[in-house]
Amino acid sequence: FHLFNTYVNRGVIWGGSWGQDTYILIQIRLPRGSDLEFTDALARSFEERLAQLPEVERFESNVYGPAAMIRVTFPDSLEYSAIPPAIKEQMVAYSLQFSGAEVRVYGFGPSFYGGGGSPPNYSITVLGYNYQQVRGIAEDMGRRLERLSRIRDVDTNASGSWYDRDRSTEFVLGVDREVLAQYGMTVQELVWRLGSAVQGEVRRDLLKVGGEEIRFDVKLSGYRDMDIQALQNLILPGPSGTGIRVGDVVQVESREVLARIRRENQQYERLVAYEFRGPRKLGDLVQKAVIDATDVPPGYTVETADRWRWSEEERSQILLVLLVSIFLIYMVTSALFESVLQPLSVLLTVPMALVGVFLMFFYTGASFTREAYIGVIMMGGIVVNNAILLVDHVNGIRAEGKLPLERAVLLGTLERVRPILMTTATTVLGLLPLVMFSETADANIWNALGYALIGGLLSSTFFVLTVTPAVYLLFERLGGRLRNMRRDLVFLTRHLRPGDSASAESG
Repeated sequence: FHLFNTYVNRGVIWGGSWGQDTYILIQIRLPRGSDLEFTDALARSFEERLAQLPEVERFESNVYGPAAMIRVTFPDSLEYSAIPPAIKEQMVAYSLQFSGAEVRVYGFGPSFYGGGGSPPNYSITVLGYNYQQVRGIAEDMGRRLERLSRIRDVDTNASGSWYDRDRSTEFVLGVDREVLAQYGMTVQELVWRLGSAVQGEVRRDLLKVGGEEIRFDVKLSGYRDMDIQALQNLILPGPSGTGIRVGDVVQVESREVLARIRRENQQYERLVAYEFRGPRKLGDLVQKAVIDATDVPPGYTVETADRWRWSEEERSQILLVLLVSIFLIYMVTSALFESVLQPLSVLLTVPMALVGVFLMFFYTGASFTREAYIGVIMMGGIVVNNAILLVDHVNGIRAEGKLPLERAVLLGTLERVRPILMTTATTVLGLLPLVMFSETADANIWNALGYALIGGLLSSTFFVLTVTPAVYLLFERLGGRLRNMRRDLVFLTRHLRPGDSASAESG
């Protein structure tokens, strides 16, 4: 259990094969309202760049509204080479040439993280009734996260999780009043002339068309899209007739603004998302340390927000189901053996089978997912079958009354070795195709189910043939002593005279 608890990634809904193959993901996001054609043109520029690289096997693009996603894959021969990271760096350098667009380049797979799959990504939720206080807590946490060398892409205003970030940006013009005064223009005049140049000339003139008067405005073509560089190079007429370049009197800065407002039980919610470069176990420890080091005032909470892992309530439910299944097994075996202690020797095969489950997930490196929990419940009902066969056969030999207890246990175990081994072998061989042809331990959702059943069956078979007979012998000896004590007590109760009470107490 120590190996399982320390090294096995557990609690996830599904380990999945996503990220196990080496590939690059290019995410392009433009401001709201951007045309689909413009987004497609930006994606095509990346495609043209990728088409020139012979190492790239395939790239697929998905353009939707103001966003696009390009997935780049490589041949199997380059899965563990340094070529995919080099191409990723080329795409990162190329993405810096575009302004006004948010371009993110991610690398997944063994070529980037030494066979550990995609990098773990985390989200931390900050809840409180004052939004400014919630924002301050989130931004302080973000600054502390950015100081850690293994953490990248910290977003203190994430909308959902690491893969669904909705950032809104606005551009602010800072007016240099001293330079503007040298041109003899006030800030109000600059704003008016700049608005007319960007939005067009708004007039209140009326035009009669078909007997109906219609108000019309005159605006320049392309006024809806204004490039920042074009805005800085825009020439405005000054009071003296000389042209004034906008970039000489204003400074254009971009800043992130609130993308959306989220509330939970009337509390404001802020998500801090980031990417962790390292194994999941270490990432979990770092996340817990960051949360524990965050000082929040009363009424505010900081908690994990991992959508891909089981909650404590779900884990409690699955443990309750496991306990109920064990209780039902005990009730059935108690009715079968007409004993209270003998079913315990059968139920002990469940924790003995867990030894194999723990070791199987430790050595294969598989994630203990939701399917693994289901496999453990199924395993609890399967592994007790061998123990039931063994105990029932030993009881049948003892019922004949020809052998003492120790000889009956030994003979019954030896006679059940072959049937138990055959039952386990057929079951394990039937489950092997589920996991044999998978490229990775988490390649399919049924891998965890197969690992749990195979590991539990192999471990329980060994312990049923070695430990269960010994436990059965100990319980029967204990039961014999209890029966003798009860018989002696009944004998004393029936034959003890009232005058012998003092001698009985001293005895």
